[in-house]
Amino acid sequence: MPGLTPARFNRLLRRMGQRVRWRRAAACPCRDPHSGQARPTCPVCEGRGVMWGQPREAWTGLSSMKVAREWAEFGEFTSGDVILTIPSDSPLYGCGEHDRIVMADSSEPFSAILTRGENDRLTVPALRLERVFWLNDAGDAVVEGAIPSVAPDGTLGWASGGAPPEGRQYTVQGRRHQEYFVFKDLPQDRAHYGGRDLPRRVAARRFDLFGR
Repeated sequence: MPGLTPARFNRLLRRMGQRVRWRRAAACPCRDPHSGQARPTCPVCEGRGVMWGQPREAWTGLSSMKVAREWAEFGEFTSGDVILTIPSDSPLYGCGEHDRIVMADSSEPFSAILTRGENDRLTVPALRLERVFWLNDAGDAVVEGAIPSVAPDGTLGWASGGAPPEGRQYTVQGRRHQEYFVFKDLPQDRAHYGGRDLPRRVAARRFDLFGR
């Protein structure tokens, strides 16, 4: 009987899996050396204590719902968690705790409330923006705005006008790629079968839960 073959696992996961963009995490130097607490006003990590490198193209498989149920029974499941099965020939195979993973082949609707002039930046990658609106001065009617441009760091801009008034809260709607961070490696015996580099299994959590 043939043993477990990494190449066959890799071919299957490459064919059936998803393309992702992977960013490696690193502890931000702003952390206090004694408490480990991040500086709340740090402009690099924004008080999270973790910073991320440039995105790298990779691919991964998504495990069955059976594995997700087992993860829930283990007592650490949060709505939105996914279980990734990572082939050994994917760059993502070297991922670690808090690394960010964007699912490049799928998207979902989103809605974010920002404040003009104070918080004009999306914290998640937007695939496209579809609507911007706010309430008028009386607070009894909706005002539609122009669709802004989005800078690489997520900052919104209205070079051609149609922006919300300064200091006004406004809502941005659109579609975004789903983004996760590596929460936990799930050890299993098969990873040590004959010393072969068989697929890793990790739990990933929605990035908007990071730091809560």
